[in-house]
Amino acid sequence: MKKWLEKVGVNLDEPSTKKGLALLGAGAALAMGHPELLTASVTSEGVQYGGIIGVAMPVAIGLWETIRKEFE
Repeated sequence: MKKWLEKVGVNLDEPSTKKGLALLGAGAALAMGHPELLTASVTSEGVQYGGIIGVAMPVAIGLWETIRKEFE
């Protein structure tokens, strides 16, 4: 997925890209009528995530980063 995004010109290493994607996701959740799924606010410290997905994703990413070397 990251290679495809880079191919179309999206650089995930940029903090502004991460903030933009978080806000797009939060906007989509709000538009679908499910603001409890994902909330995001941009502060001077960075993006503050909330909601079910906002809490579950960092946990899932942390778990993946912990065990990914085990599958190689």
